[in-house]
Parts: sequence; structure tokens; C-alpha cells
Amino acid sequence: MKRTVSDWLEYLESLHPSEIELGLERIRGVAERLNCLKPAPLVILVAGTNGKGTSSALLANLLRAQGMTVGVYSSPHIQRYNERVQINGEQISDAELLHSFEQVEAVRGDVGLTYFEFGTLAALSYFQHQALDACVLEIGLGGRLDAVNIVAADISLVTSIGLDHQAWLGDTVDQIAFEKCGVARSGKYLVCGQENPPHTAKQQTEALGGQWCGRGQHFDIVEQGDGLLLSFMTDQGQAEWHLPAAKIPYHNVATAIQALALLGRLPNRAVVAEVVANTAVPGRLQQLEVPVSGGVLQLTLDVAHNQQAAAYIGQRLSGVNGAIIAMLEDKPVAELVAALPDMAHYRLAGLDCWRGLSAGQLQQRLQQGGFCQPVEKFDTVAAALDDLLQQPDLAGQHWLIGGSFYTVEAALNHLALNHGQPRG
Repeated sequence: MKRTVSDWLEYLESLHPSEIELGLERIRGVAERLNCLKPAPLVILVAGTNGKGTSSALLANLLRAQGMTVGVYSSPHIQRYNERVQINGEQISDAELLHSFEQVEAVRGDVGLTYFEFGTLAALSYFQHQALDACVLEIGLGGRLDAVNIVAADISLVTSIGLDHQAWLGDTVDQIAFEKCGVARSGKYLVCGQENPPHTAKQQTEALGGQWCGRGQHFDIVEQGDGLLLSFMTDQGQAEWHLPAAKIPYHNVATAIQALALLGRLPNRAVVAEVVANTAVPGRLQQLEVPVSGGVLQLTLDVAHNQQAAAYIGQRLSGVNGAIIAMLEDKPVAELVAALPDMAHYRLAGLDCWRGLSAGQLQQRLQQGGFCQPVEKFDTVAAALDDLLQQPDLAGQHWLIGGSFYTVEAALNHLALNHGQPRG
């Protein structure tokens, strides 16, 4: 019987005893047999603690605006696995995904691959056969030892550097910067969007032979009025552009534009302005409206799962009435919640997945961190959302749903299945 996508994903989960095993030796050998280490003429590698997805989306949209055929590999997905592999905004079909899985299986021999490594090889193999002009590849975790780092990249980006995944990357931002900037390539630029990064970021880049391009030194961006003021480096010297407000974090706008300028692949200002104004990414400050009695309930969905990302939400949102929060066990729960906007109501939900916290465990972590506001607990995100939508006087309120990709996935799927497709 032919395997379905679900069958394959279950199989991938069983291939390796660990969910994560950093290191490139095993996967590089399989990639060489697949001949997929350079899956497009132009390969852009995107690493960072936060902002990888939004930066990758903007890079791809700016390249597509020039008539290029562009592949994007990103992770994790929100609603279906096929989201991870896209060409010109179109997700890989089930048939193409199955074929790519089969190709990897045919050549891996007895090499044990993790779920992420197998999926990465399938994506690269698929791109290799699609006559792309460019591909944008998002690092999964860290950089130096991440599976995606096997590729021959033409430029590398590190969008931000903050504490996350400490069990694998180290307990300090210096250690994490070393890992993130391990995506540098000899003779190629590494563009770092982190303001005042740890010294190990530039040190690691130059140790690998890379050319450093740092925000605040070679390029920068500030909000000005209702738009953005960007300064960046070109082969003609420094340029300064006024751009419209963006739907994604403005520092990611700057990092992506600077990277394309260094590659000689930046469109003119009018094209850039249009693309910047229209680029949005699901699960990143995603705005939805749900019809309720007397009007609409505004929801903001965000996959933020570390303190740096939560602080950005805290800066961008105001007038939030409450939040539905569900998180994984390795996250700094109390610090993350403290960085969110002030609000009166907290609904804690359990996540039934690998490393998922129950609502009770989430509450305990918050209390240990000094959080003393009253909370309501629910077994699942769906239960918390259903109960919320039954409350009176929701019209005009604004609620935040977040804490992980799993939280946003559960909310989006449940809304679509049980409450009609929300507007947004």
C-alpha cells in the first residue's frame, strides 16, 4: 500500500531515537548522494532567534517581484507540513512531497536521520529538480550544526540573537551568537540584524572567512512618522530610503533589503516599497476578526515563544483585554508572559505534544516566577477558545493567542472547523 503524507511523517518520527541531534556529518553524506547541496543558482541562508520566517518571506517576495522563480524552505509549519516547502508562494503538492521522501529513502542506506533532517533533504532534493532562480532556506535551530547549514550559500543572514533553545545552543547570548553565526561562508557576506550583537557574532563570522555586515554599523532602520527610514550599503556607497510602514518587524525589513543590495538583487525603491507594505506572514502578529454578538472580537495570533519575541509584542500591541497562552516546557514561561502587554485576563491551555505543558504546569511555572494574577485553566487551546467565544460582551475586545507554533496551529484549525473562516 502506498504511504500517505501522514504515514511518511509518522515513519520519519520513528527513524531516530532523538527529536533533535545537531551535527552535519550524517546528513551531508546523504545530500551529496542526492546532489542537492546547491539547489538553486542563488542560495540565501537565514538564521536567527526570531524573525527568520518574516525575513525569508520578504526576501522571496522581493526576488519574485523581479520575475524570479523562488523556493522557500521554512519550519515549523502551522497547519500542514506542505507549508514548509514552497515555490513562488505555492505549497508543495502531496504527490511531489511523497516523491521527494521516496528519493531520500532510496539513497540514505543505514544512515539514521531525524524528522527534521529527512524533511530538509526532501526539500533540497525537490528544489534541485525545479529549475529555480533562487531559494531561501531557513535554519531550523541554531546555525552551525543545523541540517540546513550543509548548503553552498551565497549569503547568510542572522536576523536576531537572543536566548532560546539553551539546552542545545548554550546558556549565554555569546554562546548563541557563536552558533548562529556558524552559517557564515568564506568570502561571502553575513548580514546581522541584531543591534549591538555579542562580540562572538563578528568573531565567528570572520573566523570562518565571512565578511561582516552589521546593523548599526553598515545599515540601520528607524520608524519615522507613519513609515520607515532605511540606510544601507550598496556598491555605490550608502543609500537612504523612505519606506511605508511594514506588517512585519522593521529590523527584518532592513536585514533583508541589505542582503539583496549586497547581492546586486535589490529592485528599485518603488517595487521595494510596494512589497514591504504588502508582506505579511501567518502567525506573526496575525490579525483576525471573529463575529460575536453585537460586533466582532479582534484576535492577534503570534508564535512568539521566547522573551525577545514576547517583548516585541509588548512594544507593538496595546489595549489587549486578555490572552490564551500555551507553551512548551523548555521556555521561560514567567519571563515571556511578563514581557507581553498588560492585560486583565489570562487563560492557560495545555498542549498535547512533545514537550507540551499542561495548564496546571504552566500555572505553576508562572507562580514560581512571581506571577500572581488570577488565571483560568483549560485542557486545550480549543477548549479555552470555545469557552471565550461563549462569554458575553466580547464585541470590541482584543485578545492575544500565542506561546508557540502549536498554540497558533490549534487556534487556527479550531476556528476554521468550528466557527467559520475568520476575517483577516
